[in-house]
Amino acid sequence: MSLQLAILADDLTGALDSAAPFAARGCRVEVALRPDVTAEVCALEADVLAVSTRSRELPAAEARAAVAQSAAALPRGVRLFKKIDSRLKGQIEAELSALAFSRALVVPAIVGFGRVVRNGAVTGFGVDDDIPIAPVLGRFAERSLIPDVESDGGMRAALEQAAEADLLVGARGLAEAWARQMTGREAEAAPALAGPRGIFVIGSRDPITLDQVEALRNRGGVLHVPAPNGTFDAEPVLRSDADLVVIQAVPGDRGLRPSEVASNLAEHLRPLAPARCGTLLLTGGATAEAVLGAMGLDRMRLLGECLPGLPVGRAGGLTIVAKSGGFGDVGTLVRVADMIRGAKG
Repeated sequence: MSLQLAILADDLTGALDSAAPFAARGCRVEVALRPDVTAEVCALEADVLAVSTRSRELPAAEARAAVAQSAAALPRGVRLFKKIDSRLKGQIEAELSALAFSRALVVPAIVGFGRVVRNGAVTGFGVDDDIPIAPVLGRFAERSLIPDVESDGGMRAALEQAAEADLLVGARGLAEAWARQMTGREAEAAPALAGPRGIFVIGSRDPITLDQVEALRNRGGVLHVPAPNGTFDAEPVLRSDADLVVIQAVPGDRGLRPSEVASNLAEHLRPLAPARCGTLLLTGGATAEAVLGAMGLDRMRLLGECLPGLPVGRAGGLTIVAKSGGFGDVGTLVRVADMIRGAKG
């Protein structure tokens, strides 16, 4: 087995949601949770390797170094996919500077999510003001193909330009289309979640996620645990007989960086996972990285998706679902909860 594709993402949820379409089509997909374990995970002989460079919130120079570290560990000649946020967050220009390429195909659109590229800018669902793509690419814009993509047909047309590019740059929409083209297969059945108990750890403050949490709380039968700046008391959770627990970071009495809040969530979660749940759902890349790191995990086998954009993996004896903050509709968490409650464990 030889590596066919390497995906470099600036956070864990991005690595997972862009790699999941390949797992759903029968590829063996391994995920490196840190850039320094890229070489070790490469040795697992996957079809597709995804790496979280953990660089979304880093200064430009450090973000570039993280991507360079991962890229240096990859086999020569492997096809590269630089996963970027569909709303163009992060150090995109700096991270591109760590990669050797002649021409990039840049497609941040996620058509199925209502987020498209029109007139060279990202627009649509969850985008208040159009986001021009070329300025974010900086000096690399002049050697990038930036097609407008507003439909599935537009995505197929964009892929026809891939032969002209030695670097793919995009979000989940491009990954999905490339997985279909690379494998020639449609997605298989979703992997089952482990139940009947689950813990949802909500680190994202994205309004989309907040609406999803509110919908889940309104459904009933859920223990909701507010965690100011990521801190909470685990004892009431351990004593509760609720099958679903939602631990949600909320503002505290002083401002902390997102990475500090994520670290607090991870530390306070230690007594609960895996003892208290079969499925652990994590929202927000920093939260996912911190929680899995606190559990001593540095790799994951990706199984597919339980819903579009919600990757499922196995690591440390747990079934793990990860969700980017801005992903999904208002009922997304409700549907995941129903899957967990319907599982036998």
